[in-house]
Amino acid sequence: MLRSALSLLLLRVFAMAADRPARLRAVFSDLDGTLVHFPSWFEEHGAKIVSRDAEAKRCVVESATGERRECRLLPSSTMGDGVVSERTVELVRQLRAEGVLFAVVTAARKSTLLARLPLLPACDVAVGETGSRILLEDGAVDVEWAARFEAVCGPLEREMDVTHRPEPLWRLFRRLQSIRGLKCDARSYYGCFRADTGDDPSVDAALRACVERELPAGVSWAMNLGKYDFYPALSGKGNAVSYLQAKHGVAAAESACLFDDDNDLPMAERCGAHLLPGLTSASVAHAAEAHPDWYVAPSAGQGVFAVEECLERLLARVRAEKAGEGAQPVGA
Repeated sequence: MLRSALSLLLLRVFAMAADRPARLRAVFSDLDGTLVHFPSWFEEHGAKIVSRDAEAKRCVVESATGERRECRLLPSSTMGDGVVSERTVELVRQLRAEGVLFAVVTAARKSTLLARLPLLPACDVAVGETGSRILLEDGAVDVEWAARFEAVCGPLEREMDVTHRPEPLWRLFRRLQSIRGLKCDARSYYGCFRADTGDDPSVDAALRACVERELPAGVSWAMNLGKYDFYPALSGKGNAVSYLQAKHGVAAAESACLFDDDNDLPMAERCGAHLLPGLTSASVAHAAEAHPDWYVAPSAGQGVFAVEECLERLLARVRAEKAGEGAQPVGA
């Protein structure tokens, strides 16, 4: 009788433990729309830049409710000024001080990633080119990772004009260049490239028809900010995250993902906790509706204020776990 009661109690304890979220040990974060925000996006939700000093690379952003943040002003891009709040930088620092691995995982080209890194929150790993380029702490490329798909895109450090690159990825690039109205971008890309239809339905249809017929084996694609990114199938944000988890001994359940766009979804699938400072695409909005455990920031869309809410939630979870309160969920 006593043995049966004890067995039942143990089963209940194990069931309760299985239901608890794992302790947080790593955060994988997208860049544009997640850590970095652009006026053309957050102004739609009531936030705005109220002062700007381009020489000092500083600005002040005000929320829809009048709250202000000192921000770093990133080098101008095709989307305009990118901003990162000092509060965001501090929250990432505090997470890392608590022993949490922090990785930036972005589609940004090599030149953009390297130019931004000094102004971004300090991170343990930086991943660019839709997962193809993993930078180690000393800034060197992770050659073990890059070797997995070199046959598809070629060496990441090779300087060769795209018209002469022989690999399948670049043969596809040259084929897509023949589609009238499609803009193909390979500038400072070595492990992926971007195609922009200009929101023209006929160009989009031509691109998709070509991809349906002629996508080379070993090449994949994803939507990013309304554009198409093509990259080795063994690369991609999701595979890069899985590689880093294995390399650092972190389980998927111990990982959180900060994200906002379609090409982030494979990365999110590899993580146990999901936090969104914004919903950039309809597909991500639908995915969030289907997953009530995902945390959508209350100020979603307001740029730096929304990502701060996500980071604060993660930091509170880590500190609660360290205080002996057990692993905490992040969802609403």
